Amino acid sequence: MYVHFWQCVKIIVARVWQGNYTMSMAETLDYLILGNPVSQMVIASANAFLEIIGLEPWQPWPVEDSILTLHPSAAQSYMRSHNSLYCLAGCHYHFVRLAGIGGASAIFMSAYCKYVLRDIDGIREQLDSQAFADVANRIHFLHSFALMAMPLAHYPFLTGTLMITGTLAFSGSMYYRALTGEKWMQPYATMGGFCLMAAWLSLVL
Repeated sequence: MYVHFWQCVKIIVARVWQGNYTMSMAETLDYLILGNPVSQMVIASANAFLEIIGLEPWQPWPVEDSILTLHPSAAQSYMRSHNSLYCLAGCHYHFVRLAGIGGASAIFMSAYCKYVLRDIDGIREQLDSQAFADVANRIHFLHSFALMAMPLAHYPFLTGTLMITGTLAFSGSMYYRALTGEKWMQPYATMGGFCLMAAWLSLVL
């Protein structure tokens, strides 16, 4: 079973790498796993034990050179796949940048709310404000993290725009309610919630 596994490893390496890199990579892995002194000592000890009990010593199976040759069409297919994946992430990389900004601001707002809300005199008011801040920060951080996956969406611009708008409206109004106690921005939280639901549902399209 181990021999079959190592043969598969060499074949996989051969399909990923091409030209002279194929053999050098396979030989490097062969040395790291089987050819180094520690592995050689373990293999020699195991073979000696097998001879003592009357079994045939283990020998690595050679891999034919034809197996390690990468077909040109396979190389072209791999390069097209690699380029398409790079384009998939690169064409909408601004969402990844926005995710970084959103995550950093979520951590900042969490610390800021903890620092400010502890000075509220009434226990009930403090707990209510902290509850609003926790909800705002949870939605803020979750959807900042979700923005990193926007390049994988079918309609990245639509989904990302709805998610950013919903996060700003929902979390922004909740932060405002927690820090000031005023309720006039509550309708914006409702609108933001609908935008976030629409963003998640747009992934179905």
